[in-house]
Amino acid sequence: MPTARLRPHRGFTLVEILVVVGIIALLIAMLLPALSKAREQATRTQCASNLRQWGLALTQYANSNRGSFPYNGPAIPPGIPNGGADLSWTSTTVQQFWNDYLFPQKTLRDRAMANNVLFCPTQIWHREEANDANLQGGLIGYFYMPHRYPGKGTSMDYTPAGNGWVEKRKFAGEFARAPIMSDMQQYESGAKSWNRFSSHLKNQMPAGGNFLFEDGHVSWYEMSTIEVGATLGSWECRYKIKIY
Repeated sequence: MPTARLRPHRGFTLVEILVVVGIIALLIAMLLPALSKAREQATRTQCASNLRQWGLALTQYANSNRGSFPYNGPAIPPGIPNGGADLSWTSTTVQQFWNDYLFPQKTLRDRAMANNVLFCPTQIWHREEANDANLQGGLIGYFYMPHRYPGKGTSMDYTPAGNGWVEKRKFAGEFARAPIMSDMQQYESGAKSWNRFSSHLKNQMPAGGNFLFEDGHVSWYEMSTIEVGATLGSWECRYKIKIY
């Protein structure tokens, strides 16, 4: 009986393989920016959600305390052994507020949690164990402004934004349009860097930040629209936005 002749199998040539690899590389190059942008937008959204939760909690607190923000001034022993300082260190009263209304942070492991509402997802530096290791300083990963007392218990100079932004004790009033919280945007002239110290870094500097207002809404501002709000030695803290 006649037998069928087997045709030799033809493999891919080197040129064909290189063409396929090139097409795959091109597709990856086209997809990566889109994926990066989507990931960045998701992070901004989560960060804004954290701040909205702060806004709701502060409103609830104010409803029970004659429209006031939690006290964040100097220490008043024995009831308030820890005072608020600078822009991210909070008083015993504020710590009790966020334990009751937001997130009961009791351990360093709590601080490291990705969904910890006290920190922007991109804020790494203040999560480090060396910063506020005993959790008594009330360190958070945002700038928190109300009910501070410039010149008492802190060496921060708030004058670039005006002391009224941080002195206000109650909702409404003269500075009702000023933000009450924002992402951290800090430049340290000694290190000549924004790196590690700031949130939402892009090309080693902040792309911008989310800002929380008294009415509870959160808005994103590009870095180019944010001015210096306070200084401390070699530190420059940006949270002043063009609203006045």
